[in-house]
Order: sequence, then C-alpha cells, then structure tokens
Amino acid sequence: MSTNRMNRLWKSFVLESNKYSLQCIFQDSYLDLYRYGLRMVQSPEDVKDAIQDLFVNLWSYKNSLSEEVKVKPYLLVSLKHQLTRMKARPGFDLLTEDHERLLRSQELCEIPDPGLKALVSRKLDDLPARQKEILYLKYFEALSYEEIAQILDIQYQSVVNQAFRAVSKLRQDKQLSKLAMLRMNWS
Repeated sequence: MSTNRMNRLWKSFVLESNKYSLQCIFQDSYLDLYRYGLRMVQSPEDVKDAIQDLFVNLWSYKNSLSEEVKVKPYLLVSLKHQLTRMKARPGFDLLTEDHERLLRSQELCEIPDPGLKALVSRKLDDLPARQKEILYLKYFEALSYEEIAQILDIQYQSVVNQAFRAVSKLRQDKQLSKLAMLRMNWS
C-alpha cells in the first residue's frame, strides 16, 4: 500500500473513528507486522495475538492518537512495545536474544540452492543482532534510516553507522563477493 493511501486511511480512522479505515490499515500492514514480530518471538500465535492487541488498543485509544504519524513505523514500534510487554509476562516463551534467524524469513527461502542458502545464513548469523535487524528493516521492509531509528529507539547516525558496518562486513567476505560477481554475470 502506498504511504499516501495509508496516511489518508489513518487520518480517516483518527479523525472520524472510521472502522473501515482501521480495517484497511490492518489488512494492508498485517504481513509486514507478522514478519517483523517473528523476528522478536518464536511463536506465530504470540505474534498474531500481539497484532490483534495492537489494533484493539488503537481502537480503544483512537481519540488520543495523533493524526500526523508515519503509519508503518508507528505500527512497527507499537508492535515491538506490545511484544516487549508480552515478554515481561511470566511464562512467556522467549527466543534467544539473537531474534529469529534471517534465513527463516520468506524472502530468503526463495534461494533455490541449499548450499547457497546455508552460506548466506551463516554470513548473516555472523552479524550482531542489531545489525541484522537494521538490514531487515532497511532491505526487506524498505524503511528509511529515520524510520528505523524511530523503531529501534536509537540515533539516526547510529542506524547509518550500523548499516554501513554490516554491509561492509558482508562485502569483505570473499565467498559472498564471488557469489555477487557470478550473479552479475548471469544477469
């Protein structure tokens, strides 16, 4: 969904308490929220519950919401907070600090060669958790550095620096460099 359409739906929801607008926002953002949530917790059911709770809370507090927000980053931050609250509950099933491995995401499951998939997975797993999360948000969710900084609650320059370090580390890897060269020759 385009950012402009999402913003129009948000304003309609906040200003007019339009249920249809909230429903459209839910439908159009669900997959992105679900994928992001799986990076924080292992259980798909917990992610689904957190997304539901997020939208119930949006409806409950609609009169106090700002009409001027960047909707996608706002929803991602809200989901992150919702999952953080869920993790604090006794008995919550935590994943490792490392989040969900990037290889388990749909985006990388499309790599046909198992050896190649394992190589990419290993190289991504070598990155620190924060760098993996920044790369995911930047390249799979297509968020700006400003939006990522807002979601992760860190300085803009820290996001840029971490992304640069991660990409530099991946580029320095001889195996991935060879793979990139082969790929360019095939194109």
